[in-house]
Amino acid sequence: MNDSFNSKVKTQRSVSMSTLLLIVCGVWWTVTVDSQSCPSPCYCRPPGQVFCNGTGISEIPDNIPTDTKILYIGDNPIHEIKKGSLLKLVNLNALDASGARLKEGSIEPGALDLPSLTDVDLSMTDYTTIPKVLPKIMDTFRMMQGNLKTIQSDSFNLYPKIVYLDLSNNEISKIQPGAFDPLVAMTTLYIGFNKLTDASVPWPPNAFSKCRSINSIDFRFNQMQSILNDIPTCIQHLCYVGNQIKTLPSFGFKDLVNLQTLAFWQGQVETIEDNAFHGLDKLTLLDFMQDHIKSTLTNNTFVGLSSVDTLYLDLNNISHIEPGALYPLKSMGSLWLQSNQLSTLKPEVLDTSHLTKLNTLFIDSNPWNCDCNLRWLREKMDHAPYVIQDPHLIVCSGPPKVAGKAWDELKPSDFVCNEE
Repeated sequence: MNDSFNSKVKTQRSVSMSTLLLIVCGVWWTVTVDSQSCPSPCYCRPPGQVFCNGTGISEIPDNIPTDTKILYIGDNPIHEIKKGSLLKLVNLNALDASGARLKEGSIEPGALDLPSLTDVDLSMTDYTTIPKVLPKIMDTFRMMQGNLKTIQSDSFNLYPKIVYLDLSNNEISKIQPGAFDPLVAMTTLYIGFNKLTDASVPWPPNAFSKCRSINSIDFRFNQMQSILNDIPTCIQHLCYVGNQIKTLPSFGFKDLVNLQTLAFWQGQVETIEDNAFHGLDKLTLLDFMQDHIKSTLTNNTFVGLSSVDTLYLDLNNISHIEPGALYPLKSMGSLWLQSNQLSTLKPEVLDTSHLTKLNTLFIDSNPWNCDCNLRWLREKMDHAPYVIQDPHLIVCSGPPKVAGKAWDELKPSDFVCNEE
Protein backbone atom coordinates (compact mmCIF):
# COMPACT_ATOMS: atom_id res chain seq x y z
CA MET A 1 0.00 0.00 0.00
CA ASN A 2 2.85 2.34 0.85
CA ASP A 3 4.60 1.50 -2.43
CA SER A 4 1.42 2.29 -4.31
CA PHE A 5 1.02 5.54 -2.41
CA ASN A 6 4.66 6.56 -3.00
CA SER A 7 4.36 5.71 -6.67
CA LYS A 8 1.26 7.90 -6.90
CA VAL A 9 3.03 10.79 -5.18
CA LYS A 10 6.04 10.47 -7.48
CA THR A 11 3.76 10.49 -10.53
CA GLN A 12 1.89 13.58 -9.29
CA ARG A 13 5.16 15.32 -8.47
CA SER A 14 6.50 14.51 -11.94
CA VAL A 15 3.35 15.90 -13.56
CA SER A 16 3.48 18.99 -11.33
CA MET A 17 7.14 19.63 -12.20
CA SER A 18 6.40 19.22 -15.89
CA THR A 19 3.48 21.63 -15.62
CA LEU A 20 5.61 24.11 -13.67
CA LEU A 21 8.35 23.88 -16.27
CA LEU A 22 5.84 24.60 -19.02
CA ILE A 23 4.46 27.54 -17.07
CA VAL A 24 7.93 28.92 -16.36
CA CYS A 25 8.90 28.49 -20.00
CA GLY A 26 5.71 30.21 -21.05
CA VAL A 27 6.34 33.16 -18.74
CA TRP A 28 9.97 33.37 -19.85
CA TRP A 29 8.94 33.34 -23.51
CA THR A 30 6.34 36.08 -22.95
CA VAL A 31 8.75 38.27 -21.02
CA THR A 32 11.43 37.80 -23.66
CA VAL A 33 9.13 38.86 -26.49
CA ASP A 34 7.82 41.84 -24.53
CA SER A 35 11.30 42.96 -23.57
CA GLN A 36 12.33 42.89 -27.22
CA SER A 37 9.32 44.82 -28.54
CA CYS A 38 8.46 47.18 -25.70
CA PRO A 39 10.77 50.07 -24.73
CA SER A 40 11.83 50.27 -21.10
CA PRO A 41 10.38 51.44 -18.77
CA CYS A 42 7.10 51.32 -20.66
CA TYR A 43 4.53 48.55 -20.53
CA CYS A 44 2.95 47.13 -23.67
CA ARG A 45 -0.34 45.36 -24.00
CA PRO A 46 -1.98 44.00 -27.11
CA PRO A 47 -3.57 45.09 -29.28
CA GLY A 48 -1.18 47.98 -29.89
CA GLN A 49 -1.29 49.77 -26.51
CA VAL A 50 1.89 51.27 -25.04
CA PHE A 51 1.84 52.67 -21.50
CA CYS A 52 4.74 55.02 -20.72
CA ASN A 53 2.71 57.27 -18.44
CA GLY A 54 4.07 57.94 -14.96
CA THR A 55 7.38 56.23 -15.68
CA GLY A 56 9.58 59.32 -15.24
CA ILE A 57 10.73 59.56 -18.85
CA SER A 58 11.70 63.02 -20.09
CA GLU A 59 11.43 62.25 -23.80
CA ILE A 60 9.51 59.86 -26.00
CA PRO A 61 11.35 56.53 -26.46
CA ASP A 62 12.66 56.01 -29.99
CA ASN A 63 11.89 52.29 -30.18
CA ILE A 64 8.14 52.27 -29.70
CA PRO A 65 6.61 49.39 -31.71
CA THR A 66 5.51 50.53 -35.14
CA ASP A 67 2.13 48.81 -34.76
CA THR A 68 1.23 50.97 -31.74
CA LYS A 69 -2.32 52.32 -31.89
CA ILE A 70 -2.62 53.99 -28.48
CA LEU A 71 0.31 55.68 -26.74
CA TYR A 72 0.25 57.01 -23.17
CA ILE A 73 3.08 59.41 -22.28
CA GLY A 74 1.37 61.59 -19.66
CA ASP A 75 2.35 62.33 -16.07
CA ASN A 76 5.99 62.60 -17.10
CA PRO A 77 8.52 65.48 -17.23
CA ILE A 78 8.28 65.61 -21.01
CA HIS A 79 8.82 69.20 -22.15
CA GLU A 80 8.73 68.73 -25.91
CA ILE A 81 7.56 66.49 -28.72
CA LYS A 82 9.99 66.72 -31.61
CA LYS A 83 8.97 66.34 -35.22
CA GLY A 84 10.65 62.99 -35.70
CA SER A 85 9.82 61.38 -32.36
CA LEU A 86 6.60 59.75 -33.57
CA LEU A 87 7.39 59.57 -37.27
CA LYS A 88 7.36 55.75 -37.50
CA LEU A 89 4.01 55.37 -35.75
CA VAL A 90 1.86 55.33 -38.86
CA ASN A 91 -0.80 53.27 -37.08
CA LEU A 92 -1.14 55.55 -34.06
CA ASN A 93 -4.80 56.44 -33.45
CA ALA A 94 -4.64 58.05 -30.01
CA LEU A 95 -2.03 60.00 -28.06
CA ASP A 96 -2.57 60.67 -24.35
CA ALA A 97 -0.12 63.31 -23.10
CA SER A 98 -2.23 64.41 -20.13
CA GLY A 99 -0.07 65.64 -17.28
CA ALA A 100 3.05 66.11 -19.40
CA ARG A 101 5.04 69.37 -19.02
CA LEU A 102 3.84 70.76 -22.31
CA LYS A 103 3.07 74.39 -23.13
CA GLU A 104 3.07 76.77 -26.08
CA GLY A 105 5.99 75.79 -28.36
CA SER A 106 6.47 72.35 -26.84
CA ILE A 107 5.17 70.48 -29.87
CA GLU A 108 7.17 71.09 -33.03
CA PRO A 109 5.13 71.80 -36.17
CA GLY A 110 4.50 68.54 -38.01
CA ALA A 111 5.27 66.33 -35.00
CA LEU A 112 1.66 65.09 -34.82
CA ASP A 113 0.95 64.99 -38.55
CA LEU A 114 0.49 61.24 -38.58
CA PRO A 115 -1.85 59.49 -41.04
CA SER A 116 -4.04 57.82 -38.40
CA LEU A 117 -3.83 60.11 -35.36
CA THR A 118 -7.38 61.30 -34.61
CA ASP A 119 -7.53 61.35 -30.79
CA VAL A 120 -5.35 63.71 -28.70
CA ASP A 121 -5.44 64.40 -24.96
CA LEU A 122 -3.53 67.44 -23.64
CA SER A 123 -5.31 67.65 -20.30
CA MET A 124 -3.41 68.92 -17.25
CA THR A 125 -0.74 70.59 -19.39
CA ASP A 126 0.38 74.22 -19.28
CA TYR A 127 -1.19 75.41 -22.52
CA THR A 128 -3.16 78.66 -22.28
CA THR A 129 -4.45 78.45 -25.87
CA ILE A 130 -5.50 75.71 -28.27
CA PRO A 131 -2.27 74.65 -30.05
CA LYS A 132 -2.05 75.17 -33.82
CA VAL A 133 0.11 72.05 -34.29
CA LEU A 134 -2.48 69.33 -33.66
CA PRO A 135 -3.50 66.78 -36.32
CA LYS A 136 -5.77 68.26 -38.98
CA ILE A 137 -7.67 64.96 -39.08
CA MET A 138 -8.32 64.99 -35.31
CA ASP A 139 -11.90 64.06 -34.35
CA THR A 140 -11.46 63.81 -30.57
CA PHE A 141 -9.70 66.42 -28.45
CA ARG A 142 -9.45 66.79 -24.67
CA MET A 143 -7.86 69.66 -22.81
CA MET A 144 -9.28 69.29 -19.30
CA GLN A 145 -7.97 70.65 -16.00
CA GLY A 146 -5.81 73.23 -17.71
CA ASN A 147 -5.20 76.97 -17.93
CA LEU A 148 -7.48 77.97 -20.79
CA LYS A 149 -9.13 81.32 -20.15
CA THR A 150 -10.41 82.35 -23.58
CA ILE A 151 -11.64 80.37 -26.55
CA GLN A 152 -10.36 82.50 -29.39
CA SER A 153 -12.10 83.11 -32.70
CA ASP A 154 -9.49 81.09 -34.57
CA SER A 155 -8.95 78.34 -31.96
CA PHE A 156 -10.47 75.60 -34.11
CA ASN A 157 -9.95 76.89 -37.64
CA LEU A 158 -7.54 74.04 -38.39
CA TYR A 159 -9.69 71.28 -36.89
CA PRO A 160 -13.04 71.06 -38.70
CA LYS A 161 -13.22 67.29 -38.18
CA ILE A 162 -13.57 67.47 -34.37
CA VAL A 163 -16.56 65.43 -33.23
CA TYR A 164 -15.90 65.19 -29.48
CA LEU A 165 -14.50 68.21 -27.58
CA ASP A 166 -13.86 68.33 -23.83
CA LEU A 167 -12.63 71.61 -22.32
CA SER A 168 -13.98 71.07 -18.81
CA ASN A 169 -12.21 72.14 -15.62
CA ASN A 170 -10.37 75.14 -17.03
CA GLU A 171 -10.59 78.87 -16.34
CA ILE A 172 -12.64 79.76 -19.41
CA SER A 173 -14.58 83.00 -18.98
CA LYS A 174 -14.79 84.18 -22.59
CA ILE A 175 -15.79 82.62 -25.90
CA GLN A 176 -14.97 84.95 -28.78
CA PRO A 177 -17.40 85.34 -31.70
CA GLY A 178 -17.14 82.57 -34.27
CA ALA A 179 -15.00 80.34 -32.06
CA PHE A 180 -17.11 77.25 -32.71
CA ASP A 181 -18.00 78.04 -36.34
CA PRO A 182 -15.42 75.64 -37.85
CA LEU A 183 -16.78 72.72 -35.82
CA VAL A 184 -19.47 71.66 -38.27
CA ALA A 185 -18.99 67.97 -37.37
CA MET A 186 -18.97 68.37 -33.58
CA THR A 187 -21.59 66.28 -31.78
CA THR A 188 -20.44 66.61 -28.15
CA LEU A 189 -19.14 69.62 -26.20
CA TYR A 190 -18.10 69.47 -22.55
CA ILE A 191 -17.28 72.91 -21.18
CA GLY A 192 -18.30 72.48 -17.55
CA PHE A 193 -16.43 73.54 -14.43
CA ASN A 194 -15.29 76.82 -15.96
CA LYS A 195 -16.12 80.47 -15.31
CA LEU A 196 -18.71 81.15 -17.98
CA THR A 197 -21.23 83.88 -17.25
CA ASP A 198 -24.09 85.27 -19.33
CA ALA A 199 -21.60 87.70 -20.87
CA SER A 200 -19.10 84.99 -21.78
CA VAL A 201 -20.93 83.60 -24.79
CA PRO A 202 -21.36 85.97 -27.78
CA TRP A 203 -25.01 86.60 -28.58
CA PRO A 204 -25.78 87.77 -31.11
CA PRO A 205 -24.44 86.27 -33.32
CA ASN A 206 -25.38 82.70 -32.54
CA ALA A 207 -22.37 81.00 -30.92
CA PHE A 208 -23.40 77.58 -32.25
CA SER A 209 -25.06 78.52 -35.54
CA LYS A 210 -22.58 76.53 -37.64
CA CYS A 211 -22.63 73.46 -35.34
CA ARG A 212 -25.13 71.57 -37.44
CA SER A 213 -24.31 68.18 -35.89
CA ILE A 214 -24.26 69.07 -32.19
CA ASN A 215 -26.42 66.83 -30.00
CA SER A 216 -24.92 67.30 -26.52
CA ILE A 217 -23.72 70.42 -24.65
CA ASP A 218 -22.64 70.31 -21.02
CA PHE A 219 -22.34 73.68 -19.21
CA ARG A 220 -22.30 72.21 -15.69
CA PHE A 221 -20.94 74.23 -12.77
CA ASN A 222 -20.36 77.53 -14.48
CA GLN A 223 -21.76 80.90 -13.39
CA MET A 224 -24.55 81.36 -15.91
CA GLN A 225 -27.69 83.12 -14.66
CA SER A 226 -29.98 82.50 -17.61
CA ILE A 227 -30.48 79.90 -20.32
CA LEU A 228 -28.99 80.56 -23.74
CA ASN A 229 -31.40 81.63 -26.46
CA ASP A 230 -29.29 80.34 -29.32
CA ILE A 231 -28.90 76.61 -28.67
CA PRO A 232 -29.15 74.70 -31.98
CA THR A 233 -32.46 72.97 -32.60
CA CYS A 234 -30.67 69.65 -33.23
CA ILE A 235 -29.54 69.43 -29.59
CA GLN A 236 -30.62 66.27 -27.75
CA HIS A 237 -28.88 66.58 -24.36
CA LEU A 238 -28.47 69.86 -22.48
CA CYS A 239 -26.92 70.26 -19.04
CA TYR A 240 -27.03 73.41 -16.86
CA VAL A 241 -26.20 71.56 -13.64
CA GLY A 242 -24.76 73.71 -10.86
CA ASN A 243 -25.28 77.10 -12.49
CA GLN A 244 -26.95 80.22 -11.04
CA ILE A 245 -30.14 80.21 -13.10
CA LYS A 246 -33.07 81.13 -10.84
CA THR A 247 -35.98 81.37 -13.26
CA LEU A 248 -36.96 79.27 -16.24
CA PRO A 249 -39.01 81.58 -18.45
CA SER A 250 -42.16 80.72 -20.35
CA PHE A 251 -41.43 79.12 -23.73
CA GLY A 252 -37.71 79.25 -22.97
CA PHE A 253 -37.01 75.96 -24.77
CA LYS A 254 -39.69 76.11 -27.46
CA ASP A 255 -37.27 75.65 -30.38
CA LEU A 256 -35.41 72.65 -28.92
CA VAL A 257 -37.82 70.14 -30.39
CA ASN A 258 -35.25 67.30 -30.40
CA LEU A 259 -34.19 67.64 -26.76
CA GLN A 260 -34.24 64.34 -24.85
CA THR A 261 -32.56 65.16 -21.51
CA LEU A 262 -32.45 68.41 -19.56
CA ALA A 263 -30.63 68.78 -16.23
CA PHE A 264 -30.47 71.60 -13.65
CA TRP A 265 -29.59 69.67 -10.48
CA GLN A 266 -27.54 71.31 -7.71
CA GLY A 267 -28.44 74.70 -9.16
CA GLN A 268 -30.33 77.77 -8.02
CA VAL A 269 -33.66 77.32 -9.81
CA GLU A 270 -36.49 78.83 -7.73
CA THR A 271 -39.24 79.47 -10.24
CA ILE A 272 -40.56 77.51 -13.19
CA GLU A 273 -42.88 79.73 -15.18
CA ASP A 274 -45.96 78.31 -16.89
CA ASN A 275 -45.26 76.75 -20.30
CA ALA A 276 -41.50 76.81 -19.71
CA PHE A 277 -41.17 73.41 -21.42
CA HIS A 278 -43.54 74.02 -24.29
CA GLY A 279 -42.31 72.19 -27.39
CA LEU A 280 -40.23 69.53 -25.64
CA ASP A 281 -42.32 66.58 -26.82
CA LYS A 282 -39.26 64.30 -27.10
CA LEU A 283 -37.84 65.00 -23.64
CA THR A 284 -37.54 61.80 -21.58
CA LEU A 285 -35.61 62.98 -18.50
CA LEU A 286 -35.95 66.21 -16.52
CA ASP A 287 -33.73 66.69 -13.47
CA PHE A 288 -34.13 69.39 -10.80
CA MET A 289 -32.64 67.48 -7.88
CA GLN A 290 -31.27 69.72 -5.10
CA ASP A 291 -32.40 73.05 -6.50
CA HIS A 292 -34.49 75.69 -4.70
CA ILE A 293 -37.85 75.40 -6.44
CA LYS A 294 -40.49 77.13 -4.35
CA SER A 295 -43.03 78.07 -6.98
CA THR A 296 -46.33 76.21 -7.10
CA LEU A 297 -46.47 73.43 -9.66
CA THR A 298 -49.46 74.52 -11.71
CA ASN A 299 -51.55 72.90 -14.42
CA ASN A 300 -49.28 74.62 -16.98
CA THR A 301 -45.88 73.90 -15.43
CA PHE A 302 -45.23 70.67 -17.34
CA VAL A 303 -47.22 71.31 -20.49
CA GLY A 304 -45.45 69.77 -23.48
CA LEU A 305 -43.64 66.99 -21.59
CA SER A 306 -45.66 64.05 -22.88
CA SER A 307 -42.60 61.77 -23.25
CA VAL A 308 -40.89 62.35 -19.90
CA ASP A 309 -40.23 59.05 -18.16
CA THR A 310 -38.28 60.27 -15.13
CA LEU A 311 -38.82 63.53 -13.24
CA TYR A 312 -36.47 64.51 -10.40
CA LEU A 313 -37.91 67.18 -8.09
CA ASP A 314 -36.30 65.92 -4.89
CA LEU A 315 -34.44 68.19 -2.44
CA ASN A 316 -36.36 71.36 -3.27
CA ASN A 317 -38.82 73.65 -1.49
CA ILE A 318 -42.03 72.61 -3.22
CA SER A 319 -45.04 72.99 -0.92
CA HIS A 320 -47.99 72.91 -3.30
CA ILE A 321 -48.92 70.87 -6.39
CA GLU A 322 -52.14 71.71 -8.19
CA PRO A 323 -54.40 68.71 -8.88
CA GLY A 324 -53.74 68.63 -12.65
CA ALA A 325 -50.11 69.70 -12.60
CA LEU A 326 -48.75 66.25 -13.46
CA TYR A 327 -51.33 65.30 -16.07
CA PRO A 328 -49.23 66.39 -19.08
CA LEU A 329 -46.63 63.79 -17.98
CA LYS A 330 -48.43 60.93 -19.72
CA SER A 331 -45.34 58.73 -19.98
CA MET A 332 -43.92 59.35 -16.51
CA GLY A 333 -42.87 56.16 -14.76
CA SER A 334 -40.69 57.52 -11.94
CA LEU A 335 -41.45 60.60 -9.82
CA TRP A 336 -39.05 61.87 -7.16
CA LEU A 337 -40.65 64.26 -4.65
CA GLN A 338 -38.74 63.47 -1.47
CA SER A 339 -37.17 66.18 0.71
CA ASN A 340 -39.56 69.00 -0.16
CA GLN A 341 -42.06 70.97 1.95
CA LEU A 342 -45.15 68.97 1.10
CA SER A 343 -47.56 68.51 4.00
CA THR A 344 -50.55 67.20 2.04
CA LEU A 345 -51.70 66.20 -1.45
CA LYS A 346 -55.09 65.96 -3.05
CA PRO A 347 -55.98 62.58 -4.59
CA GLU A 348 -56.31 64.17 -8.03
CA VAL A 349 -52.58 64.96 -8.08
CA LEU A 350 -51.75 61.29 -8.65
CA ASP A 351 -54.82 60.30 -10.65
CA THR A 352 -53.72 57.15 -12.47
CA SER A 353 -56.33 57.62 -15.18
CA HIS A 354 -54.00 60.40 -16.37
CA LEU A 355 -50.71 59.02 -15.05
CA THR A 356 -51.13 55.58 -16.56
CA LYS A 357 -47.38 54.77 -16.67
CA LEU A 358 -46.52 55.77 -13.10
CA ASN A 359 -44.77 52.88 -11.35
CA THR A 360 -42.44 54.41 -8.74
CA LEU A 361 -43.05 57.28 -6.32
CA PHE A 362 -40.63 58.79 -3.79
CA ILE A 363 -42.23 61.05 -1.16
CA ASP A 364 -40.13 60.57 1.99
CA SER A 365 -38.58 63.39 4.04
CA ASN A 366 -41.53 65.75 3.66
CA PRO A 367 -43.39 67.33 6.62
CA TRP A 368 -46.52 65.26 6.07
CA ASN A 369 -49.62 66.11 8.06
CA CYS A 370 -51.02 62.60 8.42
CA ASP A 371 -54.68 63.40 8.98
CA CYS A 372 -57.82 62.22 7.20
CA ASN A 373 -57.00 64.36 4.15
CA LEU A 374 -53.90 62.25 3.48
CA ARG A 375 -55.44 58.87 4.30
CA TRP A 376 -55.96 58.15 0.60
CA LEU A 377 -52.21 58.24 -0.02
CA ARG A 378 -51.48 55.84 2.84
CA GLU A 379 -54.10 53.53 1.33
CA LYS A 380 -52.33 53.76 -2.02
CA MET A 381 -49.21 52.40 -0.35
CA ASP A 382 -51.05 49.09 0.02
CA HIS A 383 -52.86 48.75 -3.29
CA ALA A 384 -51.84 51.42 -5.82
CA PRO A 385 -50.58 50.37 -9.28
CA TYR A 386 -47.41 52.28 -8.42
CA VAL A 387 -44.93 51.58 -5.61
CA ILE A 388 -44.43 54.14 -2.86
CA GLN A 389 -40.77 53.67 -2.01
CA ASP A 390 -39.17 53.61 1.45
CA PRO A 391 -42.26 53.81 3.71
CA HIS A 392 -39.96 53.56 6.73
CA LEU A 393 -38.58 56.98 5.76
CA ILE A 394 -41.98 58.62 5.27
CA VAL A 395 -42.52 60.18 8.69
CA CYS A 396 -45.49 62.18 9.93
CA SER A 397 -44.94 65.71 11.26
CA GLY A 398 -48.48 65.81 12.65
CA PRO A 399 -51.08 65.51 14.09
CA PRO A 400 -49.57 64.96 17.55
CA LYS A 401 -50.85 61.38 17.90
CA VAL A 402 -48.83 60.17 14.91
CA ALA A 403 -46.03 62.74 14.82
CA GLY A 404 -42.65 61.08 14.40
CA LYS A 405 -44.11 57.78 13.23
CA ALA A 406 -43.22 56.21 9.91
CA TRP A 407 -45.81 54.99 7.43
CA ASP A 408 -44.70 51.38 7.66
CA GLU A 409 -45.89 51.33 11.28
CA LEU A 410 -49.19 53.15 10.65
CA LYS A 411 -52.44 51.97 9.13
CA PRO A 412 -54.80 54.06 7.01
CA SER A 413 -57.17 54.11 9.99
CA ASP A 414 -54.54 56.05 11.94
CA PHE A 415 -54.94 58.99 9.55
CA VAL A 416 -57.78 60.85 11.26
CA CYS A 417 -59.03 64.37 11.71
CA ASN A 418 -60.20 65.87 14.99
CA GLU A 419 -63.87 65.48 14.18
CA GLU A 420 -63.55 61.75 13.54
